[in-house]
Amino acid sequence: MLKNYLKIGWRNIRAGGFYSILNIGGLSIVLAVTVLLLWWVKDELTFDNFHTDADRIYRINSHFGAGADENTFEYAPSPLAIAAVKSVPGVESAVRVENYPFRTFRVNGKIFTEKANLGQIDEHFLNLFNGFKILYGNPAKPFPSPNSVILTADLAMKYFGATNAIGKTFTTIENNRTFTVAAVMANIPDNSSINHQMLFPMSVRKEAYIADGSWRTMDENWDDYGFEIFVKLSPGVNVKTVNAQFTAIKNAVRKKSEDSGDYRLQSLTEIHLYAPDGKNSGAVQVRMLGVIGLLLLSIGCINYVNLTTARATRRAREVGVRKVVGAGSMQLAGQLLTESLMTLSISLVLAILLIKGMSPLYGSITGKAGQFTLLGIQGWQFLTGTLLFTFVMAGIYPAMLVARFRPIQALQGRSSGVGDAGLRKGLVVLQFALATILISGTFVINRQLRYIRERDSGLSREHVFIFNGKDFSQQFKRELAGESDVISVSTSSDSPVNVFNATGGVDWDGKEANRMLIMAQISVDPSFIPNFDIKLAAGRNFDGNAADSTHFILNETAVKQAGIRNPIGKRFKRHGTEGTIIGVVKDFNITSIHEPIRPLVVFNSPESNKLVSVRTTGKSAKNALLAAEKLWKKYSPEYPFEFSFLEEDYDRFYKSEQKTAQLLNFFAGIAIVISCLGLLGLVSFTAEQRTKEIGIRKVLGATVLSITSLLSRDFMKLVVISILIASPIAWFALNKWLENFAYKIEIKWWMFAGAGLLAVITALLTISFQSLKAASANPVKSLRSQ
Repeated sequence: MLKNYLKIGWRNIRAGGFYSILNIGGLSIVLAVTVLLLWWVKDELTFDNFHTDADRIYRINSHFGAGADENTFEYAPSPLAIAAVKSVPGVESAVRVENYPFRTFRVNGKIFTEKANLGQIDEHFLNLFNGFKILYGNPAKPFPSPNSVILTADLAMKYFGATNAIGKTFTTIENNRTFTVAAVMANIPDNSSINHQMLFPMSVRKEAYIADGSWRTMDENWDDYGFEIFVKLSPGVNVKTVNAQFTAIKNAVRKKSEDSGDYRLQSLTEIHLYAPDGKNSGAVQVRMLGVIGLLLLSIGCINYVNLTTARATRRAREVGVRKVVGAGSMQLAGQLLTESLMTLSISLVLAILLIKGMSPLYGSITGKAGQFTLLGIQGWQFLTGTLLFTFVMAGIYPAMLVARFRPIQALQGRSSGVGDAGLRKGLVVLQFALATILISGTFVINRQLRYIRERDSGLSREHVFIFNGKDFSQQFKRELAGESDVISVSTSSDSPVNVFNATGGVDWDGKEANRMLIMAQISVDPSFIPNFDIKLAAGRNFDGNAADSTHFILNETAVKQAGIRNPIGKRFKRHGTEGTIIGVVKDFNITSIHEPIRPLVVFNSPESNKLVSVRTTGKSAKNALLAAEKLWKKYSPEYPFEFSFLEEDYDRFYKSEQKTAQLLNFFAGIAIVISCLGLLGLVSFTAEQRTKEIGIRKVLGATVLSITSLLSRDFMKLVVISILIASPIAWFALNKWLENFAYKIEIKWWMFAGAGLLAVITALLTISFQSLKAASANPVKSLRSQ
């Protein structure tokens, strides 16, 4: 029986011609795109799950303040890791992770500068994060000496030409220290929140701490919030209880009334998609793209159902004859289900070929090296699940519908239920509604990204390149300022678009007891404010005198949140330095516009100003860079010259949104193409069914335009209805997405009107193409054939 089903199924697929091509082509495109998209979603949702007991591993986040003063970040003081294991029941282990500060290495006479993340870790790091596999070396003792280092396989190959680099050495140029490779681990998976490519022992950090007499030892310093600390809890331990115990330990040690902060655990599996303060912007985007994937698959299934049910009338006599000679409904359904499964299987094979072809595009958009593969069981499980979902959505209903034909009506060429086009109309409406929602999304998201780029952030970023001048930043500034291609130069401790450093050690007249206000902090020279065209709201800039060391400039948000009235000349203290406020700058974005502008204190500490910012023009940028590189070779010949343009640094904050926009643009285009393929099939079939009517109308004098209008009218009504349904849904969803931004566009009616107009034009072109073809046919031939 199965063999017979397959023979008949293959015969019917071949006989379907144009409609089979539409069905198989549409489904293969949808399946390919959906599999890639849902594979990416799966990857995002399973971040860090490759570690054993990942659900029991937590990061300790620090939390300070409340209301406008509230601040939560992912770092904590080093001693907390030691105290956690010693004093908190239920904590099985704790490890510290910190970035390694140096990045330039000499390997066999060659110089390498790493842009990848380099880290310093506790020795038992690999026991906690056991998903990182050691290829060579001893995982139980990865650091046999303080000068040991762990490399990934890629770095080992890059440096030494082989993955087994055990015993090989290289030197850190910045501090002239030689390290020996003690272990090589497998490359970090794409779905890992911890992605250090080179790991040094934490003892290196401890040594540097001891050598710096201005601080206590690293294991005693509760003031340095510079470490990511991860703990593993015993099964069943209450997270809130552990939070309170961590906070109690800190309060007992510090005994400072102004330190009102506490600690909050965040699950390792949530770190990638949720910010330390719990904001879920990452999770929202992933879920949104997951829903889009299912919508695309649904659009493809709707095409299949529409075309299959529309053409079911052609099989009415076949079904009638089969029933008369004794075929049961289940046998007929089996035949039709086999045909559906064959169509889906052919589509799936073509989809796999498309997936392979689209893999480079997928990698460039998502930034992921790991691609969809059929070599592992997961790939096959994923394909099987997708095929089963599509089969249930698209195959079962048409089969059951046709199997229920009544024999007498079927033999007469009539088919109860199938002739009623209500279902098909509803599916067309749903299909174009989904496509319109996707188009609206592309309009709004691209508009928001454009707003991000063009919004006045309070400072000028155009044609500014920035580099680390190390100990020669003042020499770079002085000599570059004399170049004709350079407009201005300034130095600072941080980039103005990414002020990373912050402090709670600030005081001012009128500050309430027990208040903790975290302020971002940046050291600048007197040229910084004019170089970036930052506006002064009150007071003055630094003037380059020695007195600048006790002068401070605040931004408007800092003045407002601190509640300082008439701030110029008022007392202000940062850490141990007490001085006066000499100026207030207008607010400018010092981080992503996902966040409101934070309080900022600007101070002058020339020894901290390592970053050099050079403003030039679009035409002169190349010459200015050449001049900077020439000076670099003069002062730092051992290091490669590395720079970045400030505009590019700013855009990196919105890499996730740019990725979402690219994906949405691509998928909206696919949705429109698939919807139009389905519409083209339905219009073709409708015209085919009305061939005799069209011929009679033409004989009676009807014009091509009137016949085209006749065939197009009903379908265009469905498209308009779909737009009316889609617009409020899209408005609601996009407003939810925009809530992730502190500064955002206002959604306008014309965005939905534009999306609707695009859908109408696309549908009209599709319908008109086939309608004109039908209306232009020779009526004599159509009447003779009928």
